Amino acid sequence: MKKRRGKQPVKPDIEEALKERLVYLKGMQGSTMNIPIIYRRTFDWAGDSVVFKPVNKRSFVVYRADLANEEIDQDSYIVRELDVMDLPWYGENRACVEKPDRVSTEELREALISISLLDRYIHIDVKKTGDPDLDRCLRGDLEQLSAELGYAYSITKDAYRCTFIFPKHTNTQMVVKAVNATMGSIEAFETFIDEIMDLDGRTMGPRMEELGYMVERTEVNLDQIYTDALNVHWDLPQTEKVGNFLLTQSCERAHDEMEYVVNASKEALGHLELCPGDASTILFEELVSLWRTSVGRSVQKLREILGTMDLEKRASISLCLKMIRDYREEKLKRSSSQDIVITQLTQKIEGLATSNVKKGGLKLLANAECLSVIEILFGINQSASRICSIANVIATKTLYLRMTEKME
Repeated sequence: MKKRRGKQPVKPDIEEALKERLVYLKGMQGSTMNIPIIYRRTFDWAGDSVVFKPVNKRSFVVYRADLANEEIDQDSYIVRELDVMDLPWYGENRACVEKPDRVSTEELREALISISLLDRYIHIDVKKTGDPDLDRCLRGDLEQLSAELGYAYSITKDAYRCTFIFPKHTNTQMVVKAVNATMGSIEAFETFIDEIMDLDGRTMGPRMEELGYMVERTEVNLDQIYTDALNVHWDLPQTEKVGNFLLTQSCERAHDEMEYVVNASKEALGHLELCPGDASTILFEELVSLWRTSVGRSVQKLREILGTMDLEKRASISLCLKMIRDYREEKLKRSSSQDIVITQLTQKIEGLATSNVKKGGLKLLANAECLSVIEILFGINQSASRICSIANVIATKTLYLRMTEKME
């Protein structure tokens, strides 16, 4: 019998190898490891150890061991300047806007977001202008955007400083935050729909204002979560699954549609107050019906798909597949709640306008306020349809993430 030479090779423990751990750069004889020295030279690290984080079986990322204190070192921040006079619309027209809204600050918001993605820790110095009116508007806009975009707002000698700090969370945690915020608005919607049959034109206004305020506050939080998720997604080297970022983005998009539904409903109520008596009653009933059918069904679908993230893998995959199939079938057969509502609403309007001409039916809706309400009703229905489309996107991305959980 031939004698064995040497030791049998040991099967590597993959699970243990993929754990994050601290690696010392000095060997037994004080020599420096070859791979991490690249990171030492690139980032000028003075420490004798690094955090070794495997991404998968073939790649890894090395971080500084003192990363937790990195954001405290203000001297290492990159300073970039922004001159609002270089923005095509903002510098010329912002001071002329009496009632600022989201559109008037859009150019400034997008410029800040774009520049913030360039570096991990960054000061954006927005130069002060020589125009006192524009300066006053700029200060107010930066204060408002600081809550939305999550930067620290301060003032230096010659500029307004916006300090962006890279979030410490992963996009997996960002998804949880976005889902929790969206579910809060969904619960508020469902509570409102349960109460809507007991409301009339006089009592619905204050209730809608209350709902609108809650949704608006949640929207600010979601905007900040989305910005943080965007920063994580753009961080290099890429360690995050793109599906997590797309889920956060979808939650933000769905919530934008929910905010539109509330604001459009508030606008419709304002027009209804100026409509003739019979027309006001009829259109108010249609608004209530739209919330109970089209809006209610779209919000229910959104709740169902967001709920799959808490289920175990097999149940989550099964429910996602079912929702994707149902959505495809509804698109082919035009059998969704939104398609049914738009057909019924069109038939009712045509019936009111043409069948009772002798009784003034045509004249009943031939009013600018009534036509505005009808246009808003169609817009709300389209927004509900977009919520269903976004729910289908969430189902697709959730399916992808759950299917790849054990494939890495």
